[in-house]
Amino acid sequence: MDPKLKVAIIKKTPDSIQFEIDRNSFESFCNAIGLFREEFLHYLDASEKDRRQGRVTKRRSLHELIPK
Repeated sequence: MDPKLKVAIIKKTPDSIQFEIDRNSFESFCNAIGLFREEFLHYLDASEKDRRQGRVTKRRSLHELIPK
């Protein structure tokens, strides 16, 4: 697998970046940020179980999770 990420920036604004990435680069990206780690996959399973059981908290922003 090629360790370099091949990304084409499609659109850039002050608030967002839209980019295109091929499948091989996407897999490298996911691996680089830890989405294939066993611990992360465990958290995904636990959150899916909570969602199915109705234990859900609505959030307007991820900033609500940051302690002040």
